Amino acid sequence: MNRLIYCVLSSKFGAYLELRILMWQTAKVFNTEVPKAGGRSASELLKAYAQFTAEEATRAIQNGDNLETLHQKLYQMAYTLGNRLRRWLRPKDEKDCFGIIILLYRNIGIQMEEESSGTICVCKCYFSDFYTPEVCSIISAIDQGIFAGIYQSGKLAFRERITDGCDVCRADFR
Repeated sequence: MNRLIYCVLSSKFGAYLELRILMWQTAKVFNTEVPKAGGRSASELLKAYAQFTAEEATRAIQNGDNLETLHQKLYQMAYTLGNRLRRWLRPKDEKDCFGIIILLYRNIGIQMEEESSGTICVCKCYFSDFYTPEVCSIISAIDQGIFAGIYQSGKLAFRERITDGCDVCRADFR
């Protein structure tokens, strides 16, 4: 694995950069302006991103937008980002791929672990305080795309969500 890029992503600057890229790309999908980031710390930017995605997804629901199309666009955007990270970091195996996932998600306030082969448990999710179940369902297309892009295949399917009142999120990745 490319340790230099991994080290950069592990830093506070890496978390800030990850959030800026996510914000910019997500704004493109929602066809809206990118929220201002000037002078914000990574933690302030994380809160702004959570609020931004919650507001935009809620707006899409209220406007009666085609949510399947939105889901596909978010997935494709995230798949492209995940695939780029894969090319830059050059993971050797699935263990490296999951290490990348853990790092990326830690940067955005999500703590996860692999419970068993193919079963992911999200023990803590920063976004659960901002998202309704409907918003979470839409925005989880980003998770699905990131996983598939980093692993170069696969499908992430949530079966439990914190936003639905569960203690943790559980997903299967095949």
